Amino acid sequence: MRVIVLIVLIFLSVGCQTTPESGSIATPSETTAHDHEDHEEHGEEEHSEEEGFITLTPAQKKELNITTRPVILALAQTTGLRPGRIEADPDQQVVISSQVSGILQKLFVQVGSRIKAGTTIAVIASPEVTSLQADYHEAEVEAELARKELANKMELFRVGDEFQQPLETAALEVAEAKAERDGAAARLKSAVLKNERLETLLSEGIASKQQVEESRALRETLEAELERAEAALEIAKRHQQREKRLYDSRLSIKAEALPAEARLARASEQMKHARERLEQLGANAQEHNGLVVLSSPIDGTVVERGASRGEAISPGEAVAKVVDSSKVWVWVDLQRSDLDFIDQGDPMELSLVKQPGQTARGYIDYISPQINQETQTLRARVVLTDPPQGFQLGSFVNARVSNGTGNSLPAVPQEAVQFVEGVTVVYIREQEGYKRTPVDLGASVGENLVVAHGVEVGDQVVVNSVEQLKALDLSDTIGGHSH
Repeated sequence: MRVIVLIVLIFLSVGCQTTPESGSIATPSETTAHDHEDHEEHGEEEHSEEEGFITLTPAQKKELNITTRPVILALAQTTGLRPGRIEADPDQQVVISSQVSGILQKLFVQVGSRIKAGTTIAVIASPEVTSLQADYHEAEVEAELARKELANKMELFRVGDEFQQPLETAALEVAEAKAERDGAAARLKSAVLKNERLETLLSEGIASKQQVEESRALRETLEAELERAEAALEIAKRHQQREKRLYDSRLSIKAEALPAEARLARASEQMKHARERLEQLGANAQEHNGLVVLSSPIDGTVVERGASRGEAISPGEAVAKVVDSSKVWVWVDLQRSDLDFIDQGDPMELSLVKQPGQTARGYIDYISPQINQETQTLRARVVLTDPPQGFQLGSFVNARVSNGTGNSLPAVPQEAVQFVEGVTVVYIREQEGYKRTPVDLGASVGENLVVAHGVEVGDQVVVNSVEQLKALDLSDTIGGHSH
């Protein structure tokens, strides 16, 4: 290692008259624009039309008095500090507010109070809640009346004969039809016996032919009568079966009870909706006081109180804010070069700005894909669970990042860096002019140097009057080249 450093020292002392050391940079030699006037006679036409290349008149050289410093090799730092701030996790905080208007009657917490989930925060008296409670109780009374009416109807059907009468009438019809059938059968049987006897007597010459014919006619009449009686009995039986099915299915009872059941269902539904709405608001459906009770849904600390007792509260107006600080976010401003060695999921050590000895350790769970154009930094979120004492919301912290590879890299002074149209650039002295050169910045080295990719060791970069040179560069772009 000492041999490498010695070689670098010899090279720089001979070529650039600067001596970088491990982790630090010696002051490089500076060169003014007048030192290079003898080169302006060569290559002017080569650069005269090149965009981003500026040539100066003698008057401009005298006025700007530009100074350059060489790009040198520098050993990148192994660690760096990045600023950050502790903020609440949005999912770990809640704003306590009322959904209805009213008067804040009681407030049970102060700023700084540590509370548990379910702790009562405030009580609000609301006319809207009073109206909802009245609707609930009105529906409750209607449901009770409909329930009693239904019970009375069912009792009347149970003890009365109104519902059983059709079935009993059908049974009576069956009995009458059966009796009629049995009578017709008996009469037919008697007529058959009489006809058979007369037929015998006619063959013996005792009965007359007229008597036999009359007997036959009576028999036929009684046979037809029996058929009608049997048909009537069958019809009566089917009627009885239908009435029994109706009785067993209770359709008649249901038809009579339907209006009462409908009123009961409507009233029960109204009660349900009113109760659910009151529960959402934090009110008790069984009460008549119109009070809303606001409670905290999480454990945490009261960090804000938005109202005082006796104040009128509007829907959505914050009464208090509760934050659970058992898990917090730390937003750290990373440099673009940090992305070369930092990724999501990496651990990160944090320390308080005012108490550097107080440290904590978290993990990066998000890195913003967007770079801030003004500061050239990007935000990374570190999740800190159960932060130690002192790591309070709003505290400023330093995040320690490991950014060293141990390699020596080209470095330029911080004051040489400019931004042109969103691109990081430096201006390099080239023969008769100055060339705008894009660079990718890496880690800071020491207090005033930054690693720059896109330049070579020994390149002379402008370190003073850079803003004026950039102004001339941009004016050249718009209205032509300066010579």
